[in-house]
Parts: sequence; structure tokens; C-alpha cells
Amino acid sequence: MFDDSISFASGIAHQKYLRAEDGINVAFESGCTHWYLDASLIGEMVDDWTDERIDNLNTLIRKTRVQPIFHGNFKAPLASDVDVFRVAAVAYVKKEIDICAKIKAPLIAHGGCIVEPKMVVQAKKIALDNYLKSVTELAEYAADKGVDIYLENLSNYKNYRPFHYIFTNFDEYAYIFDNLKGNQNVFMFLDIGHENICDGNPVDVIRKHHHRIKGISFSNNNGVQDQHFGIGEGTLDYDAIIDEILKCGWRGLVAFETRSRSTAQSVADISEINQKLLEAVGN
Repeated sequence: MFDDSISFASGIAHQKYLRAEDGINVAFESGCTHWYLDASLIGEMVDDWTDERIDNLNTLIRKTRVQPIFHGNFKAPLASDVDVFRVAAVAYVKKEIDICAKIKAPLIAHGGCIVEPKMVVQAKKIALDNYLKSVTELAEYAADKGVDIYLENLSNYKNYRPFHYIFTNFDEYAYIFDNLKGNQNVFMFLDIGHENICDGNPVDVIRKHHHRIKGISFSNNNGVQDQHFGIGEGTLDYDAIIDEILKCGWRGLVAFETRSRSTAQSVADISEINQKLLEAVGN
């Protein structure tokens, strides 16, 4: 299983876009401690989960000791500026939380997007307030079931109109977390690749929000599209990112969404930078 070659990792996961039962087996064979159950895939959405399937999955979890991360359906418009759509999305995500409670998994939740608003600034403000409303309601529901919620940032595609993702930048993260009242089960799952889109700054996010971050998903891209390249194949400065992680003393779940690299290769890529920086401090 997972070793401690990445000093700040409490566990390792790799997003492979597989059916849950296949994903846990691949994760086990790859030495991961966790795996993604991706509820945005066909065949993995809430209506695909029978009690029998959940029981069988729990048997696999006990056998492999690989723990689930429930990656909720990012298409659920939790931040919709149309409130009836938002309410329906909250009801849908509550069903995801019900599954999480049965397999003892945290839920990764997403803001979703708003489509072709006529007044962009106003619509995005309404959507951000609606996301706060949704997260607050879901957090209360999840707390009663012993489930933690991890908010994942989405890509800030400034040039891909007419749609706009919500929860995509430093100011929006601060707005949500600063206005959550008494929700002790809401954290952040920082996707470094998403943060890199359109001039994002993951170093600043880690510095500001490291105490809220439960996991970090590593990949690379060209800053324009979320290409899920290997660690050294894009525009991200991973030396600066890992240096900030070490300075903050952050420790948590490390995930990879690198399509061109195996789990072992991705772990080695981060481990090499990690060890180089640790040795520099030691000298």
C-alpha cells in the first residue's frame, strides 16, 4: 500500500473514471488508500445505487481497506440563479449524501454553472449567494448523517461563454467560507488544475485556505484548458506549490487526475519535488 514518500500526504487517490467496483480494485492494485466513486459517470448516478450494490461495495471496502471518496455529480446546479433548479439540485445531492452515509464516504460537491445570463455580474452574484444557501442546507443534512462535504473549485473559464462556473476563484472561496455559520463539516478539496485556468494562483489559495483544505488534486495544463497533463507537462510551478504546502504545514489527502501518467509515476513526480525541497531546507 501507500508509503510516506510524499511527506504531506495522509493518503493517495487517483481519478480513473471507472465504474466504482472496477475503480476500487484498480486503486488497490495501484497501492492507493482511497479511490474516487465518480457519480457524474453513466451508470454511477444516484438512481444506479441499489441496496444490494451498496452492500457488495461495502464488502469490497472491508476486503481491500481502500476508502471511498464520493465525487458528486458536478452537473447538479447547486448555484443556479434559477431557484427552482437550485432546489431540485439540492434534493438530488441529498440522495448522494444518503449513499455517502451508507459507505462512510465524504462528498465532493461542486457549484455547477449558470447558462447565458443576460446580466452577468448580477447573475453571478445571485448564483454565489444561492450556492451558499445550498451548501448551508446540505451541510446540515449531511451532519445528521455523519458525512463531511468537500467543496471542489471549478475552472474559471473566462473565454468559454455563454456559461459560467461558480466557485472558481480566490474571492468566491473566501465569500463562501467566511459566510458559512457553524458548519463544522464543510471543507475544501482544491483542484490545482482547475485553479490554474485563466490566471488562477494556487499558491495564494493554499496560503489563505490551507486550514480548510482536506485534499488536493494534482494535475497540470496550459492555463487555458483543463487537460489533466502530468505534473511536469504544463504551466504550473509545482516547486512553488509544494514549497507553500510545506511552509503551511498542510497535510491531507493527495489525489491525482493525470491521464497520461500512472499512479506510481504521479506519486514519483510529486515525491521528487517534495524531497528536493525538504533537502534544501535541511541544508
